[in-house]
Amino acid sequence: MENNKQTLVNNPAAKPGTSDDNKDDIQMVLAKMMEEKHTYTYKKLVVPPSMRSIYWKFFGFPATDDGDILTKVKIVCILCKTQIAYNRNTSNLRMHLQNKHAQELRDLESSNLPTTKQILSLDNKERKMQKKLLKGLSPAKYIYTTNADGTVQIDGDIQFVTDPNISLSNMEDDITIGQPLRVMIKGGSGINSNGQNVAFLMEENVNQSVDVKTVSEAIADFLIMDLQLPEIVEGRGFQRLVATLRSPCEIPSKNKLEEEIIPGIYDTFRESVRTSLSYIASELALTIEEWRSNNNENFVTMSVYYQNDEEATLECKILSTFHAPLDWEESHWGTVVESLLREWELKVEKITAVVVSTSKTNLLTALTNRGFTVVPCLLHTLQMCAQACFESPEVSQTLAKCRSVIGAIISHPRALETLTMQEQLSELDENTIFLDYPAIWISTYTMLEQIIARRNMIVSILESTDGIDHEMFEISNEQWKIMEDIVNVLAPFKVTIMTLSEEKMPLISLLKPLLWQLVSSHLKVKESDSNTAKTFKESLSDMLFERYADYNVTLFLQIATTLDPRFKTMPYVTEEDKSVVSTPIKERLTKLIQEESGDVSIKNEDEAVPSKKTKVSGMEFLLGGLCTTKAGMPAEEKADLEIVQYQSEPTAPLDYCPLQWWSKVSAKCPNLAKLVSRYHCVPACCAPPSRIPPDIQIQYDTRRATLPPHLIDKLLFLHGNHTMQM
Repeated sequence: MENNKQTLVNNPAAKPGTSDDNKDDIQMVLAKMMEEKHTYTYKKLVVPPSMRSIYWKFFGFPATDDGDILTKVKIVCILCKTQIAYNRNTSNLRMHLQNKHAQELRDLESSNLPTTKQILSLDNKERKMQKKLLKGLSPAKYIYTTNADGTVQIDGDIQFVTDPNISLSNMEDDITIGQPLRVMIKGGSGINSNGQNVAFLMEENVNQSVDVKTVSEAIADFLIMDLQLPEIVEGRGFQRLVATLRSPCEIPSKNKLEEEIIPGIYDTFRESVRTSLSYIASELALTIEEWRSNNNENFVTMSVYYQNDEEATLECKILSTFHAPLDWEESHWGTVVESLLREWELKVEKITAVVVSTSKTNLLTALTNRGFTVVPCLLHTLQMCAQACFESPEVSQTLAKCRSVIGAIISHPRALETLTMQEQLSELDENTIFLDYPAIWISTYTMLEQIIARRNMIVSILESTDGIDHEMFEISNEQWKIMEDIVNVLAPFKVTIMTLSEEKMPLISLLKPLLWQLVSSHLKVKESDSNTAKTFKESLSDMLFERYADYNVTLFLQIATTLDPRFKTMPYVTEEDKSVVSTPIKERLTKLIQEESGDVSIKNEDEAVPSKKTKVSGMEFLLGGLCTTKAGMPAEEKADLEIVQYQSEPTAPLDYCPLQWWSKVSAKCPNLAKLVSRYHCVPACCAPPSRIPPDIQIQYDTRRATLPPHLIDKLLFLHGNHTMQM
């Protein structure tokens, strides 16, 4: 092994001839080195008879008052009490004396020069024989004993590597090192492991150490933030990666992560989320997202959204994820929803709306029956619409052919090389072509875009490459036309997703303008459209309309959009529509003003304020009837004034955050700003903007689907709320 470098040492088999005493001694040393953080108080420093080097005169192992050695992980200098890691040789002892006690070292070596030469001249066999003689002849327990008080802390002098083939019995014979040794034994299952996995690493800095708790927390954070499975720590690739790091560390086991570390973090941050929610006085919104695991079981994740008034941002917290059986009735879902609301102390009247990414009729009915405004998630709606197109017979057959062609090319080295070269020559924006992930529609759309852009290349490669059956993979002209129609029809959906991903937080007020633009412009049938394109456009328009056809949902979306300063002029609605939405806004604002003032009833103008008899002045006697004192401005007038003030403000740019706009204008329209907060706490889709880009959608969906059922709730909760972990 090379010095000054961490090295993994493999020992495939034990060598014969090693004594049981040596084996027991080695195992004892390893066990000592594996101890967790401990502090030892010693009364003496002792040196066993086997330590014959002259340098041991100034060092010793910490021991009790009776001379029992406490630990062999560290030795102590009797001159300055410095603690040094014991690495089974004396090179670091001499180095310490040379750096700290040069004069003592010179005196020691000058007075013991012959003995030093004699010891250094012995070969390994003679040294072993000398050790055996010393064990039998030495009358003293220790050759050096020094009375000294002090403490030794063992907290990081262990390093981990795993190799099921390493044997403890021949460790002393096989390893000769000049650097500190870090050892850790782990349970193994290898044929020759005897239940132990051992690894040896060399570390150039003997004083470097990493607290075990810190490493465990870092690995837990890695699992949480990247949605990795706990069993990754048992993979040899992961272990080899960690073994190359400079700092010594211990990796927690899969069971410890699942049973102790992750549940502990979960309990802590669950309480943090509960506490943060208890301080929220404004309205909330819920999102309910249905998804499927790799074993085809359905799950539902519930989250809560609310405004952070101090920073004018929309906050999101994942609350719970639970199994969603297909046979649950409305009553089952109602019980679950009510239970979750009680658990998180959320009141129905404080929840403005529930955005849903599910098609479970019984769940939707349970929400509606409990007075919630249920709004379909825009991302889920686009997924459903695109999936309906892909599942039509002619498109489904075309997609199957596309996948087979791409699979044939990327599996054929010469065909793939030719395609790559032609892509580079053509300077395509994306120089790769890949198979889609059908669960995310945008990946299928991208696959079609890529194959259309490479049509000539693919046809040429299929015709000229040996080993590829051209007739089997040939794409007909009709199929090419279907692909082009699908890409053209769904292009606005792709733009919609890009728009959502560019928003800091896409609010529900975006939904109405986007839907209107899709239906009235992009999905409008043109004379130049093929019959296939016309059919798709009409079908998609109908689906979008039906998804948001409920009157309460339509009114909710119109109000939210009207109160968004980017869309308050509403160029996409008729005057009749404007009057329809202005009335409920005024009514709700008036009611809010009355509630804030604590007086629901509005006093009549002719009601006199004084309630007790007072001396009437001459002015009051003569003119009091003409100047009756009013109780204050009626709530309706206040509502009208604030609405007029809002309309008079300049329209916000499309890329401006409406939450920040209202934060600046709230002093002019204080009550209207409170009403707006009821609507602007609702997101347009269940997924946060960080999960909207197609590649992130695929990555998150695949990782989430692999989570084991007993960890799904905890890991998704921690992953979604990891920003709280400071």
